[in-house]
Amino acid sequence: MRDNRPYEEGFLMILLVLAITVIIWLFFPFLEALFFAMILATASYKGYQKLLPKLNHSETSAALIMSVAVFVGVIAPVTYLLVEVSLQVGGLMNHAQTWLGQQNAESLTKLNQSILGYLPMSESTQADVLAQLRDNSQKIIGFVQNATVFLLEGVLGTTSSFITFIGLSVFALFFFYRDGHRIAHHIKILSPLENYYDLMIMNRFASLSTVLTLSVVGIAFVQGFSFAIISWVLGLPGLFIGMAIAVTSFIPVVGAALVWIPIVIYSLIQGEYVTAAIITFWGVVITGFVIDNILRPIMINRLSKSLSGGGEGLEVANHTLITVLSTFAGLLHFGVIGLFFGPVIAAMAITIFDVYEHKNSHSLDRS
Repeated sequence: MRDNRPYEEGFLMILLVLAITVIIWLFFPFLEALFFAMILATASYKGYQKLLPKLNHSETSAALIMSVAVFVGVIAPVTYLLVEVSLQVGGLMNHAQTWLGQQNAESLTKLNQSILGYLPMSESTQADVLAQLRDNSQKIIGFVQNATVFLLEGVLGTTSSFITFIGLSVFALFFFYRDGHRIAHHIKILSPLENYYDLMIMNRFASLSTVLTLSVVGIAFVQGFSFAIISWVLGLPGLFIGMAIAVTSFIPVVGAALVWIPIVIYSLIQGEYVTAAIITFWGVVITGFVIDNILRPIMINRLSKSLSGGGEGLEVANHTLITVLSTFAGLLHFGVIGLFFGPVIAAMAITIFDVYEHKNSHSLDRS
């Protein structure tokens, strides 16, 4: 009788690859929502475990309560902020487009002259700049008009798709809570790696999800709240500015500047120099330096240390270059939600490298 075991193993591997490919293709429209729900579930899974004994170990009840709590405490506020800010930005863009449509070369030159007068430029340099602006004023107006239309369509389109995305995420969140331990158990069984490495990857993913999610949301709240307070003191619409700062602060390096720089320019045009100076100081020093460069690393370090057994390898979450590049890459690939995806994907890739290094440490050339 012929031994078919080698052929069976090869045929089974082909079927396994086909099965994985088909599953990814089938659920491709939902992958982003599933990944986002997985990040939220792993970041808050300890809360689910603490809730289980209080509900007589009813997994369904605990999963339902945790899903509602995460939706009310995290998803709903962030969704409201995105929708509200998108609507407000859409209105501002409409006003800007109307104002731009009323401008001509002469009015644009006068506006530029009034702004350039406050910049540290010589009169000859200002004259050269104004000449260039006057010659290309119609092109500038056309470009800005097209840019405002493009941004408005992008914001409104992102908002509508984001609401659908949130519904799928909340639906998946419940099952990740209830069946999360079973899913993890099956992954360990099917994985050809030793359980030690499976647990290493899972623990690192859970820790990174917790640290990055809490730090991003925490910094967004601090930046938005601080700007709301200073805006109210200056007589500006604090609620709207605070929400806009909170949403854009998800984008590293340039996030909050997308809001406060236009406010400074508008204040200068209106002749409110004190307001412009205070907003500039708050944006550069308080938000850009104190909160972003001092408070953020402190928050990440403390969150990392507070995670039992999760501190190892979490220094990647505090690596500025990786965090910035992966966040921008996530934004380009996935839109707004990629602000969460990018750092987690990059950090998990580095975790895989760590697993490979640990498993093959005896054969690596370290000379």
